[in-house]
Amino acid sequence: MASAVRLVISGRSIELWPFEESFITDTYLSWLNDRALMRYSRQRHAHHTRDSALAYLRSFDGSSNRVWAVRRRVDRLHIGTMTAYVDPGDDVADIGILIGHPAARGKGLGQEAWGVAMDHLFRGEGIRKVTGGTSALNTAMVRIFLHWRMQLEGIRREQESIDGRPADALLFGMLKTEWEQCHPQPIAAFGERGR
Repeated sequence: MASAVRLVISGRSIELWPFEESFITDTYLSWLNDRALMRYSRQRHAHHTRDSALAYLRSFDGSSNRVWAVRRRVDRLHIGTMTAYVDPGDDVADIGILIGHPAARGKGLGQEAWGVAMDHLFRGEGIRKVTGGTSALNTAMVRIFLHWRMQLEGIRREQESIDGRPADALLFGMLKTEWEQCHPQPIAAFGERGR
């Protein structure tokens, strides 16, 4: 029997695969329920089960939003997830990322995945603007925004409570014209792959 074919977005070291039910494993659920890992995520407020993860996945059906599994190219290890909440009327996408696998943390793979997603949204889908946000305490995520030259567009003062202390929420954005000026050559490629 032939394997299923998926549209995959590739960078140098990572690939973004359409997220499907087979990615909802005990390992994946352990990331979502890891309080330290989810410290800066809104997901920290919930307990995640297979049923809640399936319901979340199904919420993308029939919408313009995207959810991808982040996989390491060398061995296709599932290392995380990315989402893009797309407003087709305004051609704007708000993206988010989770790098959950311990073997992939702190190695620049999240940074690469962020850039690959932005490049694909701008060049492959014609999105006009990409946004992202995080707690001011999440210095790793702020470094990703700054690496890709996203602009700080807003600060929501003491918007969140992290470990019992108030923290600002930072809102970043980048326009397609700015991206193409910074990155005249594509950094993402896409094509069909077997599972």
